[in-house]
Amino acid sequence: MKNGLAVVSVIGKPNIGKSTLINRICISRDAIVHEEPMITRDRKYYKANWNDKYFYILDTGGIDFKPIDKLSVQIVLQSKKAIDEADLIVFLVNLKESLSSTDEDISKLIRKTNKKIIFAGNKWDSDKGNYFTEDYLKLGFGYPIKISAMHGIGVGDLLDEIVQNINVESNNIKISEEEIIPSISILGKPNVGKSTLFNTLINEERVIVNDIEGTTRDSIDSIIKFNNNEYRFIDTSGLKKDKIVEEDLEYYSKLRTIKTIEKSDIGLVLIDSTSEASRQDINIVDTCLKSGTSVIVIFSKTDKATIEEIDNNFKKFEKKLRFADYIPFLKVSALTRKGMAGIFKNIDMVLSERSKSISDSDLMSVFKEKEKNSYIYKDNKKYKLKFIRQIGTNPPYFIVFSNMDIYRIANIKNFIEKTIRQNFGFTGTPINFKYKY
Repeated sequence: MKNGLAVVSVIGKPNIGKSTLINRICISRDAIVHEEPMITRDRKYYKANWNDKYFYILDTGGIDFKPIDKLSVQIVLQSKKAIDEADLIVFLVNLKESLSSTDEDISKLIRKTNKKIIFAGNKWDSDKGNYFTEDYLKLGFGYPIKISAMHGIGVGDLLDEIVQNINVESNNIKISEEEIIPSISILGKPNVGKSTLFNTLINEERVIVNDIEGTTRDSIDSIIKFNNNEYRFIDTSGLKKDKIVEEDLEYYSKLRTIKTIEKSDIGLVLIDSTSEASRQDINIVDTCLKSGTSVIVIFSKTDKATIEEIDNNFKKFEKKLRFADYIPFLKVSALTRKGMAGIFKNIDMVLSERSKSISDSDLMSVFKEKEKNSYIYKDNKKYKLKFIRQIGTNPPYFIVFSNMDIYRIANIKNFIEKTIRQNFGFTGTPINFKYKY
């Protein structure tokens, strides 16, 4: 059980349509689907609902018992953890392919768990076709439920079987309750240490950590409790510099990360302290701010750099980030855990800043006082703020009434934002404005 709901793990060899089935069941496109095998590398939870019965369905990497590299081994380990966590297992095979030794090995593995197993055969696109259904009877699970994840054939029958075999006593839990848990995305360029930080934060090897660039291709999340507060941490794929031509898989991974940013309250932007920050690091911060996501910059891998290198790169990045000098900076080593305590302290502080609400009287008092000593002119006309009110939080949102149209007047807009930040803070958080005249 996870958060009171049953966990259903989809298990099978690589490239048989597990992620396509997840997308079909969840009526979404959250799981990355691609012809290249082993795209799903970590285990990821998705909420599902069938006939008002809720459960989690767990997507996993394809199991290959003859791995050719370290990454393949880690994918197998992640799948085994998914089996251990499952209340029910869906064993998926490809009916267009004959029974393989891998299918046989997987069947032996899951049979040892003594957990309820639902056997399903994918890629049954029509009654007319060359299928190997009889071949799979050798596994001893009987006839598989014939489905086509791509076209939706038989998926309803599979879901009926799933909900009949899970504990639904706790289904009075409202799924929407989790939405109040703040979401913290871990962001940065490829191979900057995001997954290592994620694993250290949740104190579990949920995400594969590997030296190969681009290991995390989907966004992986985990809800943890710290000092009686709950947080949803999300590991993301690395954001590379935009290219004229991108492989489609890389493109969709980037879209997933951007979508994650838009749904997050805070982005922990990791900067490799062993090298000078690049334009792409600035772009990632800028993407967060434009999405209304607060930012905490974390200089990672401090155990691999000298104090002089860290301080030098730190100061250079501060200069590059002058346009957002309200963002807090941290220096952290996820491997040695040095500086980790500051992450939760800053997260709580920034969450408080995001939800802060300022009264009309306090706002007007500050700007009236400011007008006594500050004068701004546009085309020989003196700017005058008539009224300002905060109309939203998370992130903060203000409406400004003036004696002129200031939408395109940068120095006046900067003056208003600077005045608010100097007097009311909003550390780490973008501020949105609506202008009226």
